[in-house]
Amino acid sequence: MSETDTSPRIHSPGSDVLLSALEEAERHQPEGCMVLRAVRDGSGRITDFEWIWANPAAARALGCSPETLRGRRLREVSADDGLGGRVDVLREVVETGRPAADSFPEGEAWLQGTAVPLRDGVLLRLRDVTSALRVEEGVRDTLAWVRDVLEGTPDAFFTVDADWRVTYVNHQAAAISGRTQEQLFRRVLWEACPELLGTRMERELRRVATDGASTTFEVRVSPHRWHEVHAWCSNGNLSVFGTDITGKKHLEAERDMLLAREHSGRLEAEALVQQRTEELVAARERLVRTEKLAMAGQLAAGVSHEINNPLSYVTGNIQFAVEQLEMLAQNPGDTEALSEALDALREAREGAERIRVTVRDLQTFARADEPHLSPVDVHGALEFSLSMAMPHLRYRAQVERHYATVPTVMAHEARLGQVFLQLLVNASHALPEGDAERHRIILTSRAEGAWVVVEVTDTGHGMAPEVLERVFEPFFTTRPVGSGTGLGLSTALGLVRSMRGELTATSTPGGGSTFRVRLPTTYEDARPASAEVAPEKDGEPRRVLVVDDEPQVAAVLRRVLGGRHEVVLVHSGREALDLLARDEAFDRIFCDLMMGEVTGMDLYAELGRRQPELLSRFVFMTGGGFTERARSFLQTVPLPRIEKPFEPGTVRALVECAPPRGGLGNAPPRAGLEDLPPRAGPGKPLARGVEGK
Repeated sequence: MSETDTSPRIHSPGSDVLLSALEEAERHQPEGCMVLRAVRDGSGRITDFEWIWANPAAARALGCSPETLRGRRLREVSADDGLGGRVDVLREVVETGRPAADSFPEGEAWLQGTAVPLRDGVLLRLRDVTSALRVEEGVRDTLAWVRDVLEGTPDAFFTVDADWRVTYVNHQAAAISGRTQEQLFRRVLWEACPELLGTRMERELRRVATDGASTTFEVRVSPHRWHEVHAWCSNGNLSVFGTDITGKKHLEAERDMLLAREHSGRLEAEALVQQRTEELVAARERLVRTEKLAMAGQLAAGVSHEINNPLSYVTGNIQFAVEQLEMLAQNPGDTEALSEALDALREAREGAERIRVTVRDLQTFARADEPHLSPVDVHGALEFSLSMAMPHLRYRAQVERHYATVPTVMAHEARLGQVFLQLLVNASHALPEGDAERHRIILTSRAEGAWVVVEVTDTGHGMAPEVLERVFEPFFTTRPVGSGTGLGLSTALGLVRSMRGELTATSTPGGGSTFRVRLPTTYEDARPASAEVAPEKDGEPRRVLVVDDEPQVAAVLRRVLGGRHEVVLVHSGREALDLLARDEAFDRIFCDLMMGEVTGMDLYAELGRRQPELLSRFVFMTGGGFTERARSFLQTVPLPRIEKPFEPGTVRALVECAPPRGGLGNAPPRAGLEDLPPRAGPGKPLARGVEGK
């Protein structure tokens, strides 16, 4: 080496004792800690650093062992984009005597280092911040997705804070105002758009901000353009959604004109009615196509509320926990900071679980276009719909459940959920806001012969006989103009009939209404969304193989199971095939369904040819993004399945209840992965009977 080590080597008894005490204190700490000594050239300039000591956590972060690090140079072990590229930062710590912090990638992880001067070197602490960065990235992706949705809608949308400053405005709202988004953002609404002062828009928005309620009204934004405006207040912020209803207003004007002409001549009126009827039929067909968008719009406010609330305290608690742990790193004896950090992380975990359940429900709703009928638990469909409709119900009524033990029904789960969701939203419209203590929405189930009956009852204003007679007619509605298309119940009736069921209604004016769904029974078990396992029990340690191309997911499983069981990780299907050919003595095999090159399905098929005795030990892990092939595979392969993110208790229980291994440990070696033919390209076969991804 060209450098000359001119650093003094101090081996005083005091320093040895200090280093020994540091080694003992940090040996079992989860965070990395290391001592580096400066390496100088002939002129005394620091050119590198040499390891004096590192605890196991620090060595693992660098992919080494503590023994192999001692005495090695920084740039020999770490790349320039990792710790090896931080020599200048460490040199400044030594020369200035001031601590410094920096973040850098190291392998698959992202580390945060804090360096303090120590004699002629530094004491460096390392902390893995990969998870925190991924959470931040997920939050940014979610916000970007919401922004894309709002920018892609044909309707106008903007929000203001408590001081009336515009906090968001999409391009449609900006175009209506005649200004750019940049000209409106962060400006006071009344200063940016003075033409709104004194109008109905100003009066209604100020009333909503004062009362904290919601409202819907129509405004004329130009001589020939009308909008229906929906405004609501949440957490001091005001959101405004505007839909162009010019076409509807034109139809209403034409209708009025037709009524006026009827007095002047019956023949002329009949001809005009015929012409306008044809136009109305075309308009109604367009409204039918937008009914799904209308339901999605109703769900959007509830979903954003259900995600944003827990997301706010997930991110807040994580940030607070990071700050408390940083304080704890500087003052290890601060038990109060540790307790507060643990409480914050527990609350963040609860919020993440709420987000997981909401996303799962959205995935179920998204599958509403699939025509497949299967055994469905009506109570599960009811609870799914109730969770989606709760933002509409919580301020109007209390929900009562009167469930009986009933068999499954042959239905489409997502479409049945859509029916129940429509009935629940319809029930909420029959109840006033702000009187939830007095009103009830009652959910009842019972068996009637070969049928299962589900009733949704409200204690609202009820319906007159003439209204009840027409309640399922398309486009019939008793709601104010602009508040609905009148297609919801008609669509629900069509969905129930497509499942060979019946939908009826009874009502008493002033005494509420009951909508009754009757579906044919089936005594088959409903297909579970994920594995149902017995509670965890004590038993012998097991050997577990985890196959996942996401190292962080595999690492979580190792942490969950590694305390009691032996866990082996591989990060591709090819690695798994190679390992299982040499060592098949595993009690459980957790395998990701969707991986690059060799998928979980490919691995399962190849093992079915080579080592079919292993197939009963598989548990598939999914993140919810299914191809048609994956969906068909899961419907035909009778194996446990867990959804990501998964519960540690479920994972441990699956290991505990693994089938007996028998004599797998004595099985002769099999062909390795090298015996597989190479892939010729996308969709080419991996081996006989194995389809490429």
